[in-house]
Amino acid sequence: MKKRAKSLLPLLIGLSLLVSPRAPLLGQTLEEQTVLAALSLNIVRFTSWPEITQKQMRGVIEFCVVGDNVIQEAFADIDQKSVGNYTLRVINLTRLRNYETCQILYISGLKQNILLQVLAEIKKRPLLTIGEGSDFALQGGMVGLENVDGKFALHVNLKAVRESGLSISARLLKLAKIIGN
Repeated sequence: MKKRAKSLLPLLIGLSLLVSPRAPLLGQTLEEQTVLAALSLNIVRFTSWPEITQKQMRGVIEFCVVGDNVIQEAFADIDQKSVGNYTLRVINLTRLRNYETCQILYISGLKQNILLQVLAEIKKRPLLTIGEGSDFALQGGMVGLENVDGKFALHVNLKAVRESGLSISARLLKLAKIIGN
């Protein structure tokens, strides 16, 4: 049974990435953001942190979210989920300076100049950055989720991931458009 579940895993991930919301992403409905939260959770499940960071995590992965109330409500659904030997704890950030304890930073709705500043500041830290749109990965974020014709596409900035010391599973990378080899 366990072996069969592992063989179905790539298919399940692929299907989850192709979930079709009812409205465009720009509307940011709760339903759409809930899909993005679930996809983000799957991305976390296929990400590894450096050993020293894993020791500091002490059984908890801090998943920090920057966004409006709809986004924060959607990500509340993944709070306390298990990720391997860890428990995910979702933290809604009201100030961008409070991400030092985070292992994941989901960013939504930041102005361009602020986003670029944040990405430059956290560059090379073992902090998985996830955001909306292909531009997010092009601008230095690690994973961008984009709605393309009603289906979500995954864009991974492999250079940013490697520079941070993180590792994303090859099974997940097969489903992504790779940026910055």
